[in-house]
Amino acid sequence: MHTTASVNGCNFRCELRGDGPPMVFIHGEIHGMDYWEHQMAEFSRDFRCLAYDRRGHAGTPATPFGYSVANQARDLQELMDHFGMEQAIIVALAFGTTIAATFAVDHPQRVRGLVIAAWSELHDARSYLRRWEQSGVRAAQALEAGGRQALVELLRAEGGDTMFKVIPPRGSPLREPAIRLLASHPADEYRRGMLEMAASVPVLVPRLRELDIPVLGLCGTEDPFPDQPQQLAGMRRFEEADPIPEAGRFLHWEQPAAFNRRIRQFIEERL
Repeated sequence: MHTTASVNGCNFRCELRGDGPPMVFIHGEIHGMDYWEHQMAEFSRDFRCLAYDRRGHAGTPATPFGYSVANQARDLQELMDHFGMEQAIIVALAFGTTIAATFAVDHPQRVRGLVIAAWSELHDARSYLRRWEQSGVRAAQALEAGGRQALVELLRAEGGDTMFKVIPPRGSPLREPAIRLLASHPADEYRRGMLEMAASVPVLVPRLRELDIPVLGLCGTEDPFPDQPQQLAGMRRFEEADPIPEAGRFLHWEQPAAFNRRIRQFIEERL
C-alpha cells in the first residue's frame, strides 16, 4: 500500500506492506524507495515492512531546509512513530546507513537489528562531498535547462565515468533503471540537498562500535567503494558477510536473492 505520511515538516511518500514485526528500508542519496521492490516482496511475508522516499527524493517533495543527517534521523523516528513501530529491524544502503546509524546510536532501544549495505559513507562521507560538488551542479543545470530527459541523457553519456560512479557499467541490465532513478529528483536536491547531507555526517564509527545490537554489513564484489569492515573491528555484535559476487553499489537490486538470503540468515541466527 502506498500512502503519504506528514511528519517533521515534510510529506513522505511511503510503502507499507505485510504484517508482523516491523522492518524499515532506507535508501541512499539521490536514490529512491522503489529499488527495494525485491526486499518488500520477500520480507513482507513475515514482517510489516516500511520503505519511504527520503525528503527531496522522487515522490517526496523538497523542503527549504532539513537535509542534515540529524534531521533525517528525526524523519525516521517520526515515521516509525507515525506507523506505530516501537522497535524495528532497519536495512539501509549507502548514505542511508548514516541515517540508520545516527538513529541507532541515539535510540538503540528502538533497533532490533541493523543491516548496513555498501556502507563506506559511514566513515568516508567527505570524499563523496568533494566528488558531488561538481556532479550535483551539472545534474541540476541539465535538469533546469532541458528537463528530466536532458539529465537522463547526460547520465547515459557520463554516468559511472565522470559523474556518479555508482551507476552500473554499460551492458548491465540495471544501468538504465539506475540512471532513471538517479535522475528522478528535484533540481534543488542535486544543487543543495545532497551536499548538505554529505557535509553533515557526524563522526559515527566510534559511537556505533559501542552499541550492543546485532549489525550485519553487506557489500558487492564490484562496488567501486567497497566496505572496510576493519572500521567496526571490536564491535561485539558486528559481522561483515562475504561480498556478494557480481554485485556493485546496488547489490540488493542486482543480486536480490543473495542479498535477501543473507538477511534471512542474519535474522534467523542472531535476532
